[in-house]
Amino acid sequence: MNSPSSTPSRAELAKTAVKYRRLVRLFSFLDRRLSFPFPPSANLNISIPSTLSKTPGQIQLYFYTAPGRDLSPETETQDAASQRPLLINFHGGGFTLGHAFDDARWFRDVLQTYPDAVVVSVGYRLAPEYPYPTAIEDCVDALLWLWDNAEQYDFDRNRFVLSGGSAGGNLAFTVPFMLYNERMKQKQRQNQGEKKPSTHSSQNTGLESKLAGIIAFYPSTNWTQTRDERNATNPIASQKSPIKPHVYQLFDDSYLFAESLPKRPDTDEIDMSHPYLSPGLAPTPLLLAAYPSNVAIYTCGWDQLLAEGDAFRDRLRQLAVDGQMKHVSGMVMEDVVHGFDKKPSFILGNKIRDRMYGDAVRQLGVMWDGK
Repeated sequence: MNSPSSTPSRAELAKTAVKYRRLVRLFSFLDRRLSFPFPPSANLNISIPSTLSKTPGQIQLYFYTAPGRDLSPETETQDAASQRPLLINFHGGGFTLGHAFDDARWFRDVLQTYPDAVVVSVGYRLAPEYPYPTAIEDCVDALLWLWDNAEQYDFDRNRFVLSGGSAGGNLAFTVPFMLYNERMKQKQRQNQGEKKPSTHSSQNTGLESKLAGIIAFYPSTNWTQTRDERNATNPIASQKSPIKPHVYQLFDDSYLFAESLPKRPDTDEIDMSHPYLSPGLAPTPLLLAAYPSNVAIYTCGWDQLLAEGDAFRDRLRQLAVDGQMKHVSGMVMEDVVHGFDKKPSFILGNKIRDRMYGDAVRQLGVMWDGK
Protein backbone atom coordinates (compact mmCIF):
# COMPACT_ATOMS: atom_id res chain seq x y z
CA MET A 1 0.00 0.00 0.00
CA ASN A 2 0.98 3.60 -0.45
CA SER A 3 1.25 5.81 2.62
CA PRO A 4 -1.99 7.73 3.31
CA SER A 5 -0.39 11.00 2.17
CA SER A 6 0.52 9.54 -1.25
CA THR A 7 -2.64 7.55 -1.92
CA PRO A 8 -4.96 9.19 -4.48
CA SER A 9 -8.38 10.31 -3.26
CA ARG A 10 -11.33 7.95 -3.57
CA ALA A 11 -12.74 10.17 -6.32
CA GLU A 12 -9.46 10.03 -8.27
CA LEU A 13 -9.27 6.27 -7.87
CA ALA A 14 -12.87 5.85 -9.01
CA LYS A 15 -12.22 7.96 -12.11
CA THR A 16 -9.23 5.82 -13.03
CA ALA A 17 -11.09 2.59 -12.27
CA VAL A 18 -13.93 3.57 -14.61
CA LYS A 19 -11.44 3.97 -17.47
CA TYR A 20 -9.94 0.54 -16.85
CA ARG A 21 -13.38 -1.04 -16.50
CA ARG A 22 -14.23 0.12 -20.02
CA LEU A 23 -11.01 -1.40 -21.35
CA VAL A 24 -11.53 -4.67 -19.47
CA ARG A 25 -15.11 -4.81 -20.75
CA LEU A 26 -13.75 -4.69 -24.32
CA PHE A 27 -11.31 -7.56 -23.72
CA SER A 28 -14.04 -9.55 -22.01
CA PHE A 29 -16.29 -9.03 -25.02
CA LEU A 30 -13.53 -10.26 -27.36
CA ASP A 31 -13.02 -13.31 -25.17
CA ARG A 32 -16.69 -14.20 -24.69
CA ARG A 33 -18.10 -13.25 -28.09
CA LEU A 34 -15.26 -13.69 -30.61
CA SER A 35 -13.24 -16.58 -29.15
CA PHE A 36 -14.06 -20.27 -29.45
CA PRO A 37 -15.69 -22.15 -27.91
CA PHE A 38 -18.39 -19.62 -27.14
CA PRO A 39 -19.39 -19.48 -23.46
CA PRO A 40 -23.03 -19.38 -22.36
CA SER A 41 -25.01 -16.35 -21.28
CA ALA A 42 -26.82 -16.06 -17.98
CA ASN A 43 -30.49 -17.01 -18.23
CA LEU A 44 -31.61 -15.37 -14.99
CA ASN A 45 -30.52 -12.27 -13.06
CA ILE A 46 -31.75 -11.57 -9.52
CA SER A 47 -30.92 -8.52 -7.43
CA ILE A 48 -30.78 -9.04 -3.66
CA PRO A 49 -30.22 -6.47 -0.87
CA SER A 50 -27.00 -6.36 1.10
CA THR A 51 -27.48 -7.05 4.80
CA LEU A 52 -24.00 -7.48 6.28
CA SER A 53 -22.32 -4.37 4.89
CA LYS A 54 -22.59 -1.03 6.65
CA THR A 55 -23.13 0.44 3.18
CA PRO A 56 -26.55 -0.62 1.88
CA GLY A 57 -26.90 -1.62 -1.74
CA GLN A 58 -27.82 -4.35 -4.19
CA ILE A 59 -25.94 -7.53 -5.11
CA GLN A 60 -26.47 -9.08 -8.51
CA LEU A 61 -26.78 -12.86 -8.93
CA TYR A 62 -26.43 -14.32 -12.43
CA PHE A 63 -27.74 -17.87 -12.91
CA TYR A 64 -26.37 -20.23 -15.56
CA THR A 65 -27.88 -23.58 -16.52
CA ALA A 66 -27.31 -26.11 -19.29
CA PRO A 67 -29.56 -25.88 -22.38
CA GLY A 68 -32.99 -27.28 -21.61
CA ARG A 69 -32.32 -27.37 -17.86
CA ASP A 70 -33.73 -23.97 -16.88
CA LEU A 71 -34.62 -23.15 -13.31
CA SER A 72 -38.24 -23.74 -12.33
CA PRO A 73 -38.74 -21.75 -9.13
CA GLU A 74 -42.53 -22.07 -9.32
CA THR A 75 -42.54 -25.84 -9.04
CA GLU A 76 -42.52 -27.62 -5.71
CA THR A 77 -39.35 -29.26 -4.53
CA GLN A 78 -39.07 -32.86 -5.67
CA ASP A 79 -37.31 -35.67 -3.82
CA ALA A 80 -33.67 -35.37 -2.75
CA ALA A 81 -32.44 -37.18 -5.88
CA SER A 82 -33.72 -34.34 -8.06
CA GLN A 83 -31.99 -31.58 -6.12
CA ARG A 84 -29.33 -29.76 -8.11
CA PRO A 85 -25.71 -29.10 -7.11
CA LEU A 86 -24.65 -25.46 -7.07
CA LEU A 87 -21.39 -23.72 -7.96
CA ILE A 88 -21.12 -20.17 -6.60
CA ASN A 89 -18.47 -18.15 -8.42
CA PHE A 90 -16.67 -14.91 -7.57
CA HIS A 91 -15.00 -13.11 -10.48
CA GLY A 92 -11.53 -11.57 -10.46
CA GLY A 93 -10.26 -8.10 -11.29
CA GLY A 94 -8.38 -6.92 -8.22
CA PHE A 95 -11.67 -6.25 -6.41
CA THR A 96 -11.83 -3.18 -8.68
CA LEU A 97 -12.51 -4.39 -12.22
CA GLY A 98 -14.33 -7.29 -13.85
CA HIS A 99 -17.85 -8.59 -14.06
CA ALA A 100 -19.78 -11.69 -13.08
CA PHE A 101 -19.89 -12.66 -16.79
CA ASP A 102 -16.11 -12.99 -17.05
CA ASP A 103 -15.86 -16.66 -16.02
CA ALA A 104 -18.62 -17.91 -18.32
CA ARG A 105 -16.28 -20.24 -20.20
CA TRP A 106 -15.46 -22.00 -16.91
CA PHE A 107 -19.21 -22.32 -16.36
CA ARG A 108 -19.57 -23.85 -19.84
CA ASP A 109 -17.18 -26.66 -18.98
CA VAL A 110 -18.95 -27.29 -15.68
CA LEU A 111 -22.42 -27.44 -17.24
CA GLN A 112 -21.32 -29.65 -20.12
CA THR A 113 -20.15 -32.28 -17.64
CA TYR A 114 -22.90 -31.70 -15.06
CA PRO A 115 -26.00 -30.59 -17.00
CA ASP A 116 -28.21 -30.77 -13.91
CA ALA A 117 -25.99 -28.33 -12.02
CA VAL A 118 -26.55 -24.60 -11.61
CA VAL A 119 -23.86 -21.93 -11.57
CA VAL A 120 -24.46 -18.61 -9.83
CA SER A 121 -21.95 -15.84 -10.48
CA VAL A 122 -21.98 -13.08 -7.87
CA GLY A 123 -21.85 -9.45 -8.94
CA TYR A 124 -20.36 -8.09 -5.74
CA ARG A 125 -19.77 -4.36 -5.40
CA LEU A 126 -16.37 -3.08 -6.48
CA ALA A 127 -13.67 -0.88 -4.98
CA PRO A 128 -12.79 1.95 -4.73
CA GLU A 129 -16.46 2.88 -4.40
CA TYR A 130 -16.88 -0.08 -2.04
CA PRO A 131 -13.52 -0.99 -0.45
CA TYR A 132 -12.68 -3.86 1.90
CA PRO A 133 -14.59 -5.67 3.34
CA THR A 134 -17.64 -5.00 1.13
CA ALA A 135 -16.77 -7.67 -1.44
CA ILE A 136 -16.54 -10.36 1.25
CA GLU A 137 -19.75 -9.21 2.90
CA ASP A 138 -21.63 -9.19 -0.41
CA CYS A 139 -20.44 -12.70 -1.26
CA VAL A 140 -21.45 -14.03 2.16
CA ASP A 141 -24.85 -12.37 1.71
CA ALA A 142 -25.19 -14.09 -1.66
CA LEU A 143 -24.27 -17.47 -0.18
CA LEU A 144 -26.74 -17.10 2.68
CA TRP A 145 -29.50 -15.99 0.30
CA LEU A 146 -28.91 -19.05 -1.90
CA TRP A 147 -29.02 -21.33 1.12
CA ASP A 148 -32.20 -19.65 2.34
CA ASN A 149 -33.85 -20.07 -1.07
CA ALA A 150 -32.50 -23.53 -1.90
CA GLU A 151 -35.91 -25.23 -1.71
CA GLN A 152 -37.50 -22.71 -4.06
CA TYR A 153 -34.87 -23.40 -6.74
CA ASP A 154 -34.38 -27.08 -5.88
CA PHE A 155 -30.74 -26.68 -4.85
CA ASP A 156 -29.03 -29.35 -2.78
CA ARG A 157 -27.75 -27.53 0.31
CA ASN A 158 -25.17 -30.25 0.85
CA ARG A 159 -23.56 -29.63 -2.55
CA PHE A 160 -22.61 -25.94 -2.55
CA VAL A 161 -19.09 -25.32 -3.92
CA LEU A 162 -17.28 -21.97 -4.14
CA SER A 163 -14.96 -21.00 -7.00
CA GLY A 164 -13.11 -17.93 -8.17
CA GLY A 165 -9.98 -16.64 -9.87
CA SER A 166 -7.46 -14.06 -8.66
CA ALA A 167 -9.39 -11.68 -6.37
CA GLY A 168 -12.29 -14.12 -6.73
CA GLY A 169 -9.99 -16.88 -5.51
CA ASN A 170 -9.20 -14.78 -2.46
CA LEU A 171 -12.95 -14.39 -1.88
CA ALA A 172 -13.48 -18.14 -2.22
CA PHE A 173 -11.09 -18.54 0.72
CA THR A 174 -12.15 -15.55 2.85
CA VAL A 175 -15.93 -15.92 2.54
CA PRO A 176 -15.95 -19.14 4.63
CA PHE A 177 -14.16 -17.29 7.46
CA MET A 178 -16.77 -14.53 7.59
CA LEU A 179 -19.51 -17.14 7.27
CA TYR A 180 -18.03 -19.02 10.22
CA ASN A 181 -17.91 -15.83 12.29
CA GLU A 182 -21.56 -15.12 11.44
CA ARG A 183 -22.40 -18.63 12.65
CA MET A 184 -20.61 -17.99 15.93
CA LYS A 185 -22.43 -14.68 16.44
CA GLN A 186 -25.78 -16.34 15.73
CA LYS A 187 -25.08 -19.18 18.17
CA GLN A 188 -23.99 -16.72 20.83
CA ARG A 189 -27.22 -14.76 20.43
CA GLN A 190 -29.22 -18.00 20.68
CA ASN A 191 -27.33 -19.08 23.79
CA GLN A 192 -28.03 -15.72 25.38
CA GLY A 193 -31.71 -16.04 24.58
CA GLU A 194 -31.77 -13.08 22.22
CA LYS A 195 -34.57 -12.96 19.69
CA LYS A 196 -33.00 -10.54 17.28
CA PRO A 197 -34.76 -10.86 13.90
CA SER A 198 -32.69 -12.51 11.22
CA THR A 199 -31.76 -10.60 8.08
CA HIS A 200 -32.30 -13.82 6.15
CA SER A 201 -35.49 -15.82 5.80
CA SER A 202 -34.15 -18.68 7.86
CA GLN A 203 -32.40 -18.23 11.19
CA ASN A 204 -30.34 -21.39 10.89
CA THR A 205 -30.41 -22.86 7.39
CA GLY A 206 -27.53 -20.96 5.82
CA LEU A 207 -25.59 -20.55 9.01
CA GLU A 208 -25.66 -24.27 9.77
CA SER A 209 -25.10 -25.60 6.24
CA LYS A 210 -21.67 -26.90 5.24
CA LEU A 211 -19.81 -26.15 2.04
CA ALA A 212 -18.81 -29.11 -0.13
CA GLY A 213 -15.66 -27.62 -1.63
CA ILE A 214 -13.55 -24.69 -2.84
CA ILE A 215 -11.87 -24.31 -6.25
CA ALA A 216 -9.49 -21.37 -6.61
CA PHE A 217 -7.58 -20.24 -9.70
CA TYR A 218 -4.36 -18.26 -9.07
CA PRO A 219 -5.66 -16.75 -5.79
CA SER A 220 -4.17 -14.03 -3.65
CA THR A 221 -3.54 -15.58 -0.23
CA ASN A 222 -0.89 -13.45 1.52
CA TRP A 223 -1.29 -9.66 1.73
CA THR A 224 1.61 -9.29 4.18
CA GLN A 225 3.92 -9.16 1.17
CA THR A 226 4.33 -6.08 -1.00
CA ARG A 227 4.08 -6.37 -4.77
CA ASP A 228 7.87 -6.11 -5.02
CA GLU A 229 8.27 -8.89 -2.47
CA ARG A 230 5.82 -11.05 -4.39
CA ASN A 231 7.74 -10.48 -7.63
CA ALA A 232 10.97 -11.39 -5.84
CA THR A 233 9.55 -14.86 -5.10
CA ASN A 234 9.14 -15.45 -8.85
CA PRO A 235 11.26 -12.95 -10.85
CA ILE A 236 10.01 -14.10 -14.26
CA ALA A 237 6.52 -12.87 -13.33
CA SER A 238 7.42 -9.19 -13.66
CA GLN A 239 9.00 -9.89 -17.07
CA LYS A 240 6.04 -11.81 -18.45
CA SER A 241 3.04 -10.19 -16.80
CA PRO A 242 0.80 -8.00 -19.00
CA ILE A 243 -0.46 -6.31 -15.81
CA LYS A 244 1.65 -3.21 -15.21
CA PRO A 245 2.74 -2.06 -11.73
CA HIS A 246 0.48 1.00 -11.82
CA VAL A 247 -2.55 -1.26 -12.37
CA TYR A 248 -1.61 -3.38 -9.35
CA GLN A 249 -1.25 -0.12 -7.44
CA LEU A 250 -4.76 0.88 -8.47
CA PHE A 251 -6.07 -2.45 -7.14
CA ASP A 252 -4.27 -2.09 -3.82
CA ASP A 253 -5.14 1.56 -3.26
CA SER A 254 -8.78 0.92 -4.18
CA TYR A 255 -9.49 -2.17 -2.09
CA LEU A 256 -7.11 -1.68 0.83
CA PHE A 257 -8.62 1.54 2.13
CA ALA A 258 -6.69 2.15 5.36
CA GLU A 259 -9.68 3.29 7.41
CA SER A 260 -11.59 0.09 6.72
CA LEU A 261 -8.77 -2.43 7.19
CA PRO A 262 -8.58 -4.71 10.25
CA LYS A 263 -6.39 -3.66 13.15
CA ARG A 264 -4.30 -5.72 15.51
CA PRO A 265 -5.91 -6.15 18.94
CA ASP A 266 -5.61 -3.10 21.18
CA THR A 267 -3.59 -1.13 18.60
CA ASP A 268 -4.11 1.09 15.57
CA GLU A 269 -1.70 -1.04 13.53
CA ILE A 270 -3.20 -2.46 10.35
CA ASP A 271 -3.20 -6.27 10.36
CA MET A 272 -2.47 -7.45 6.82
CA SER A 273 -2.22 -11.03 8.14
CA HIS A 274 -5.91 -11.03 9.08
CA PRO A 275 -7.73 -14.09 7.64
CA TYR A 276 -10.09 -11.82 5.67
CA LEU A 277 -7.04 -10.55 3.76
CA SER A 278 -4.46 -13.35 3.96
CA PRO A 279 -6.28 -16.69 4.16
CA GLY A 280 -3.03 -18.55 3.59
CA LEU A 281 -1.84 -17.38 7.00
CA ALA A 282 -5.03 -18.17 8.92
CA PRO A 283 -4.65 -20.23 12.11
CA THR A 284 -5.10 -23.94 11.52
CA PRO A 285 -8.04 -24.31 13.95
CA LEU A 286 -9.92 -21.61 12.00
CA LEU A 287 -9.12 -23.30 8.69
CA LEU A 288 -10.46 -26.62 9.90
CA ALA A 289 -13.57 -25.04 11.42
CA ALA A 290 -14.47 -22.88 8.41
CA TYR A 291 -13.31 -24.80 5.34
CA PRO A 292 -14.85 -27.79 3.60
CA SER A 293 -12.78 -30.95 3.48
CA ASN A 294 -12.18 -30.70 -0.30
CA VAL A 295 -10.10 -27.89 -1.85
CA ALA A 296 -8.36 -27.40 -5.21
CA ILE A 297 -5.86 -24.61 -5.99
CA TYR A 298 -4.48 -23.86 -9.46
CA THR A 299 -1.51 -21.51 -9.84
CA CYS A 300 0.34 -20.01 -12.80
CA GLY A 301 4.06 -20.48 -13.46
CA TRP A 302 4.63 -16.85 -14.52
CA ASP A 303 2.66 -15.23 -11.71
CA GLN A 304 3.75 -13.14 -8.72
CA LEU A 305 1.16 -15.08 -6.70
CA LEU A 306 2.70 -18.48 -7.56
CA ALA A 307 4.72 -18.97 -4.36
CA GLU A 308 1.95 -18.02 -1.92
CA GLY A 309 -0.65 -20.10 -3.79
CA ASP A 310 1.63 -23.13 -3.86
CA ALA A 311 2.51 -22.68 -0.20
CA PHE A 312 -1.16 -22.60 0.77
CA ARG A 313 -1.92 -25.71 -1.28
CA ASP A 314 1.03 -27.51 0.34
CA ARG A 315 -0.18 -26.48 3.78
CA LEU A 316 -3.69 -27.78 3.12
CA ARG A 317 -2.30 -30.98 1.60
CA GLN A 318 -0.39 -31.64 4.80
CA LEU A 319 -3.66 -31.29 6.71
CA ALA A 320 -5.12 -33.91 4.37
CA VAL A 321 -2.12 -36.19 4.94
CA ASP A 322 -2.70 -35.79 8.67
CA GLY A 323 -6.32 -36.83 8.21
CA GLN A 324 -7.76 -33.41 9.09
CA MET A 325 -8.99 -32.69 5.56
CA LYS A 326 -10.23 -35.13 2.95
CA HIS A 327 -8.88 -34.16 -0.47
CA VAL A 328 -6.61 -31.28 -1.56
CA SER A 329 -5.70 -31.03 -5.24
CA GLY A 330 -4.74 -28.63 -8.01
CA MET A 331 -1.53 -27.96 -9.90
CA VAL A 332 0.85 -25.39 -11.35
CA MET A 333 -0.01 -24.40 -14.91
CA GLU A 334 3.48 -23.90 -16.29
CA ASP A 335 4.56 -21.12 -18.68
CA VAL A 336 1.42 -18.99 -18.34
CA VAL A 337 0.74 -15.62 -16.74
CA HIS A 338 -1.83 -14.55 -14.17
CA GLY A 339 -5.27 -14.54 -15.78
CA PHE A 340 -4.08 -16.40 -18.87
CA ASP A 341 -7.48 -18.10 -19.26
CA LYS A 342 -9.21 -14.74 -19.83
CA LYS A 343 -7.03 -13.68 -22.76
CA PRO A 344 -8.99 -13.68 -26.08
CA SER A 345 -7.86 -16.69 -28.13
CA PHE A 346 -10.20 -16.25 -31.12
CA ILE A 347 -10.03 -19.38 -33.34
CA LEU A 348 -6.83 -20.72 -31.75
CA GLY A 349 -8.36 -21.94 -28.51
CA ASN A 350 -6.38 -22.34 -25.30
CA LYS A 351 -5.19 -25.87 -24.53
CA ILE A 352 -3.67 -25.00 -21.16
CA ARG A 353 -6.90 -23.35 -20.07
CA ASP A 354 -8.85 -26.38 -21.24
CA ARG A 355 -6.56 -28.67 -19.25
CA MET A 356 -6.91 -26.57 -16.10
CA TYR A 357 -10.70 -26.35 -16.38
CA GLY A 358 -10.92 -30.05 -17.21
CA ASP A 359 -9.04 -31.01 -14.07
CA ALA A 360 -11.09 -28.55 -12.01
CA VAL A 361 -14.31 -30.10 -13.31
CA ARG A 362 -13.06 -33.52 -12.21
CA GLN A 363 -12.30 -32.14 -8.75
CA LEU A 364 -15.78 -30.63 -8.70
CA GLY A 365 -17.13 -34.15 -9.18
CA VAL A 366 -15.22 -35.27 -6.09
CA MET A 367 -16.70 -32.38 -4.12
CA TRP A 368 -20.26 -32.89 -5.32
CA ASP A 369 -20.48 -36.65 -5.58
CA GLY A 370 -17.38 -38.08 -3.93
CA LYS A 371 -16.08 -39.51 -7.19
